[in-house]
Amino acid sequence: MVDIMRLDTLNTPQTPQSSEAESSKPLRQWRAQLDLSFRKSAGLTRFAHCAHEGPLRVQRLFHPEPGGKAHCYLLHPPGGVVLGDDLQINIAVKSGEALVTTPAAGRFYTVDQHREVQRQSVNLLVDDDACLEWVPQETILFNGVNAELDTRIELQARSRLVFWDVVVLGRPACDEAFTRGRLKQRLEISRKGRPLLIERLSCTAGDRLSQAAMGMQGQSTVGIMVLTDIPAAPCLEDWLRAVNPAPNQGAFTVTHRGELVIARYLGDDAQHCRAGFARLWRAATEDVLGVTPATPRIWHT
Repeated sequence: MVDIMRLDTLNTPQTPQSSEAESSKPLRQWRAQLDLSFRKSAGLTRFAHCAHEGPLRVQRLFHPEPGGKAHCYLLHPPGGVVLGDDLQINIAVKSGEALVTTPAAGRFYTVDQHREVQRQSVNLLVDDDACLEWVPQETILFNGVNAELDTRIELQARSRLVFWDVVVLGRPACDEAFTRGRLKQRLEISRKGRPLLIERLSCTAGDRLSQAAMGMQGQSTVGIMVLTDIPAAPCLEDWLRAVNPAPNQGAFTVTHRGELVIARYLGDDAQHCRAGFARLWRAATEDVLGVTPATPRIWHT
């Protein structure tokens, strides 16, 4: 375990020649990295490798479902991402089934200088005949953040994936609007090197994209869910009714693109978004695989 914190501070001599170079340096950096791999052994999916640097941790695995699926809870003890933080999460599922979630919402706190970036990078690799369910709770971006969220997923020919990502701009529960700050978000999903989905979002508080009818429409919460291993989707209408039983609480869509089923949410209620995605996850898993997924118990504590 190595914790890294660097403060470029007070005792550095300032000269006219060095002041410009010094001003371009990060004021603070705290890098954290978590490397996990899973493999099925003796009927249970277990850690094959687990290493961390800085403030990222995991709890011991739980196996609440038949078939030995591992439930893994990812922890960030500081409770939020601040000025200059850089989180990197690398997860590989070599065999078996793993569900990875978080015990609470992630938070990106206000920064004072926008040359400082708060960054989170997630790299997911799922091998043949393995399954990963990446279902974290929402990420809340406080007013004034400068956030970069980067997710890359690589699948093999017979990999299965359940993935969702929910981002909240500002803090609607506290009536705090997102009036200043920036977000850059990237999602890439590939199978054997062939892109299945590539998405980019780059917005600044109050800009045209965040307000336009063809953009975020001034809403605070945007979510995407992706399911693979769906050979056909005759149940899309049923799934849309399952995901959105109360249409007045936000707009859901469910589409079938190639081998992916993609659900989206745009609204003002992150809990409603996650609950809808969870209903779709349950309905699709029951219809396609004939099993009912177990809800992570950490969501109820």
